[in-house]
This record gives sequence, structure tokens and C-alpha cells, in this order.
Amino acid sequence: MQETKSTIGGLSEQLLSRYSGPCPRYTSYPTADRFKPLDGSIKPWDALKNIRSLSLYVHIPFCRSLCYFCACNKVITSQYGLASSYLDNLLQEARWYRDKVAQVPVTQLHLGGGTPTFLSDGDMRRLMEGLGEIFDLRPGDGVEYSIEADPRTLELETLDTLRELGFNRLSLGVQDFDIEVQRSINRICSADQVTELTVAARERGFESISYDLIYGLPKQNLSSLHSTLDKVLNLQPDRIALYHYAHLPHRFKAQRLINTELIPSATEKVAMQLAAVEHLGQAGYEFLGMDHFARPGDELAKAAHAGMLQRNFQGYTLMPADALVGLGASAISYSRNGFWQNLHRLKEYTQAVTERGNASCRGWLMSDEDKLRQWVITELMCRLSLDKTEVERRTGVPFNQYFFQELKRLEPMFEDGLIYQDEKKITVTEQGRWFVRNVASAFDIYLHSQQTDAQYSRVL
Repeated sequence: MQETKSTIGGLSEQLLSRYSGPCPRYTSYPTADRFKPLDGSIKPWDALKNIRSLSLYVHIPFCRSLCYFCACNKVITSQYGLASSYLDNLLQEARWYRDKVAQVPVTQLHLGGGTPTFLSDGDMRRLMEGLGEIFDLRPGDGVEYSIEADPRTLELETLDTLRELGFNRLSLGVQDFDIEVQRSINRICSADQVTELTVAARERGFESISYDLIYGLPKQNLSSLHSTLDKVLNLQPDRIALYHYAHLPHRFKAQRLINTELIPSATEKVAMQLAAVEHLGQAGYEFLGMDHFARPGDELAKAAHAGMLQRNFQGYTLMPADALVGLGASAISYSRNGFWQNLHRLKEYTQAVTERGNASCRGWLMSDEDKLRQWVITELMCRLSLDKTEVERRTGVPFNQYFFQELKRLEPMFEDGLIYQDEKKITVTEQGRWFVRNVASAFDIYLHSQQTDAQYSRVL
């Protein structure tokens, strides 16, 4: 295909037009919009009895104030009693797994939200002690216990508590340091607050500190983004997650409070993303893919070099475990047999746990074909290549025959130089890394055979 002159960061208008639209992020396969209501035939948790290691995710949905950009499952409240009673239900749900999961080490624990540090130090201890009565928690070397925190409300005393409880990775929601951008999203957070917490966390022995940033926010521009990145780089976080702001006010009521006229255009957003990758790369950060960056010595970067990266519902991860158990409203769990997800709304979650011990409402039982395609998509997303001979070993069928339709879908990407192939493998090129979601989507049989109401985020 003949390309015209590149316009943004080496990406032509044609490439952006063809490939930068909505596409799944593949934090799971099949994607969560495919999950079905659970019935007696769908019990993917049965596989938890035959695992050697486990990851835990705990969803704490509470926040003290509303951030207009947020699309998370959250509850805005100043009534702490809601959180305390929620914790009772969450631990009751955890006990439901007591006789369903093998007693194996928890190699990865993540508290997300919402704002997990909304919990008091006492309740944080109660949570970890309660989980420790059910699951085999072994904080220390070789495991990753992480927590998301709002730097506007996190106290130094809580950092002490978290370290005592075994947490060794801290994720701070920075988003942007520009005051006008912060006002437009109702999230005022000074660089001094983030600096104090970063220094204090390192003094207390947190091994990895991550910042969450967002581009495409109202009132953002290239200049303000570069200014934010300069301040971030002065603090040298170990990891950076740079997310694209997806404006979906019909789905997320809080976003209706944002003035759409202040949101950067699609072209400006692409320019921001490319500039940020270049900026961070010049500072020594490795671009792991999509929205994740890490300093070379960080475990995530090491895993990328070793070909050990995985993806889960938090994005790129080490996730060395055989299964993931998600606790709390909207949490998703995974085993080799499939997925199951909890009810979203707090009232419904509470009622379900009270009545039957768990709150799962929908899920997916994996077929052998699902498992093959899950592996293929993970290889492309995490290792930027696909071993054809391994596919043939797994299927007993020549690669070009088994994936005939998929190769037809990939033809434009071959012609555009996003991927290339030889007899043994398909490889994503440097330019193709920007569109790896599109490459992976060619192997998503459900995306090409079933209708869905899901609205995916844009690739660029």
C-alpha cells in the first residue's frame, strides 16, 4: 500500500485512520463483555483446587470526593461506616473460597478501587489478617503486594502500616500536575504532596513506586503534558502507567460534568501519546507496550526482557500465579477453566454475599479453542511475536491452514509494515507496537462472529 507523508510521530494519516479506532485492550480473552449469566453448568472456580500459586485482587470502591474523569466502580461517601460493613461482607466472601482453593502461596496481591487507602489503618489490618486466615499470605522477597493510593489523602502513618503488613509496591494516582487541568477534573493534587509520599515510601522500603498518568484530559496540551512529565521524571518512579482518557458520558455520569469543548482533539491526543513515549524514552524508561513504562531495573522491565510479561485486568503484570481470585464488588476472577465476575452495585453485592456467600453473577467457561486463542493473543500483546510451530504443536494442524481467516485479516497489516512473518513466526514491528491490539484482534473469534454493545477504547 502506498503511504502519504507521515504527519504525527512517523504515523501517516492512513495508518491512523485505519487502525487508531476502538479495539479491545485484551486484559482477558474472551473480553469481559462476552461473559454470560452464571448457571449450574458454569463453575470455573472448580479449577482452583488444582493450582500451585495464587494471585488475589481486592476491590475497595470508596472515595472521599468525585473525580470527573473516573470510570471505575466507585462509591463517593464521607460515611466511614459503609466501608467497615463492606469489609465484613468482603471477608465473608473470602471465606466462601476456603474449601474451593488449594492452600498455595499468594505470589501477588493487589488492592484497587476506588481508593483502597480509604480504609482506616485498623481496618486495613483487619482485612489482611482476615485474608491471612483463608489464603497463604507470605509477604517478603519474591512476591508483589501492591496498593493504589490517592496522594491527596494518604497519611505517612498509613505507609508505616502498609509496610508492616507486607506491601512492597505503591501506585499513586497523579493524573496531571497542571492546576488548570486538575480543576477541570475536580482533582487538585500538588507536586509537593506526591514528592513527600514518594520520598517517605522509599525511606520505608517500598521496592517499587508507580504513578498513574492520563493524557487527553480537558485543558491538556503538549506543553502542559511535557511540564507534568518533567516533574514526574524528577521523582523517578519505578513504573509509569500513561492511560488514554476515554470520554463516555453516556456510561459514566461523572464525565457529564466535564466541558467537552475543553477536551483535546483526536489528533492532539495522538500527538500527546507519541510525545510522551519519546519524552520518557529519552529519560531512560522502557516502553513495555500500550500504556506501561518502567525503569530498566524494575521487575516489570526485567520480566519483559525475559519474555515473562502477562496481562490481567490491571494491564501488564508479572502475574506468575496459576489463578486470580477477585474479591469485592465488580471484581473478576480467573482460573484455567474460565472467568467469573461479581455484581457491581454495592447493595446487590452485599445482599448476594449475605444470602449465598459469594456475589458472582456472570462468567465464562473456557473451551480448548478459547485457551488456544488466549495464548495466541497473550503472546502477541506481551512478547510481540507468535511462534507458528508452537501453534502447530498444540493443534496438530499447519498454522496457515488453522488460521487461514486470521491471516486474511492480517494481510493489510503485513502490507502496512506493522507485522512480518517467516516460516516459524509472526513478529510485530516497531511501528506495529502502536497497533498491537489490532494485530491481536485478528485472532478474536468472538469479535468477528458476534455482535456486542461494548464500546472499546481507541487504540490511539
